[in-house]
Amino acid sequence: MATPSKQSIVYKTVKGLEITFDLYLPTNAQAVPILLWFHGGGLLQGHRQKVAPHMLESVNKYSHALISADYRFAPQVGVQDIFADIQDCIAFIRSPNGLATHLKDAAAPDAIDTTRLAASGSSAGGYLALLAGLYVEPKPQVILPIYPITDPLGTFFTTSQPGSSTKADVDATVQPYLDRNAAAVANNDPGSSRGNMYSYMLAHANLAELLHFETKEDPQHSSSNDKWRVARQIAKQRLPPAYIVHGTADLDVGVEQADEVVGVMVGEGLEVKYERLEDKEHLFDAKDPSEKLESMYEFMHKYV
Repeated sequence: MATPSKQSIVYKTVKGLEITFDLYLPTNAQAVPILLWFHGGGLLQGHRQKVAPHMLESVNKYSHALISADYRFAPQVGVQDIFADIQDCIAFIRSPNGLATHLKDAAAPDAIDTTRLAASGSSAGGYLALLAGLYVEPKPQVILPIYPITDPLGTFFTTSQPGSSTKADVDATVQPYLDRNAAAVANNDPGSSRGNMYSYMLAHANLAELLHFETKEDPQHSSSNDKWRVARQIAKQRLPPAYIVHGTADLDVGVEQADEVVGVMVGEGLEVKYERLEDKEHLFDAKDPSEKLESMYEFMHKYV
């Protein structure tokens, strides 16, 4: 299936930094819903262009618009600032003076129905989709987190996970990116050594610190940190219907991260479908073009 055409749109400018999303439209789009997707990378690295093949194919296959959005990276900004980008991105999409203005120049004005929104993301992007489901109002009609981070203070992220890299392998290469006072960026080139930040974080078990979580008191019991620990907020904030995918062989985000959120959603009587896939690794869908996640898109279109 042919890749849909793409339009890049700046949705926000902060201190001279333009933050962009890519819009993909199906052929002859008319009042189609939106699938908003955020890339992974621990909120430390990545690029909006790292879209899985099945997601690009889904645009014409299921007739929806796809928006793949950049956002600023830690540690130059914290999780509060990153989430502000997500809020502003969604506000821009929904605003009559935002996305609709650009559509007048590039497509039929009625190509997209901006009131019909699904939020998705892979890994750290799945975390952002969950935060959007908790805190954005009005909430997306459905969220589709794919092997999501759900708790930067969970055991997986507070225990060293060296994987195939030792600390010595990556520490020197990421030093330029650890300066909190350096200029913020919203993506990085594939060949950049910033691409080692996730391995560095896993080895040092310091995701919460990099995201500017409160560390002056016991971080596990800090009320200011609780806002960013998804399972702890579901009872109060609620979540829209969710389709969550996670593989049991994931070495980059432990499957227990998704397990906890799904367990709370079930306990709260919220609509959730969980694909807990045996022996699937991190990025399984991005690496294998035969992975289509058809059930996820079918679930999405029940609600948008």
